[in-house]
Amino acid sequence: MGRRITIVGVDQARLGYTFLFQSPTSMCKNCGFYNVCVENLESGRVYRIIDVGKKKLPCKLLQGEGFVVEVEESPIEVCLDRRLAIRDAIITFNPASCGICTCGNYEKCIPVGLVAGDRCKVIESGQVVQCPERLELVLASLLRVVSPQEA
Repeated sequence: MGRRITIVGVDQARLGYTFLFQSPTSMCKNCGFYNVCVENLESGRVYRIIDVGKKKLPCKLLQGEGFVVEVEESPIEVCLDRRLAIRDAIITFNPASCGICTCGNYEKCIPVGLVAGDRCKVIESGQVVQCPERLELVLASLLRVVSPQEA
């Protein structure tokens, strides 16, 4: 996992900006910067810009230029079983099994950027969440961790 290099639009090239990487387009696959820009990003993951370079490169997808930036996977705020929400613990993420899509917490129970089975480190644990299913949940910040074999 760790730090990676990619290219983002001029408006997005700022420290702390987060984005969801979906997948490279066919336009990207034919680009000379493919290996540097998108090959090292994983589809369905949320990345945060941690450094903005001064170099601009042409990008057909952006229809202009983009900045070279350094990114890392971003922590994701989730609703987590309170028994797992221990700071610095390494857990296996499993989204809450709730089918109430209209719940105000649904997006944090089924967060974008994590999938069932991801190994994650609990970065922060916070307030108790009111759950209509009476699950004992708290807001927590998780960061996916990858074993050296997966990297």
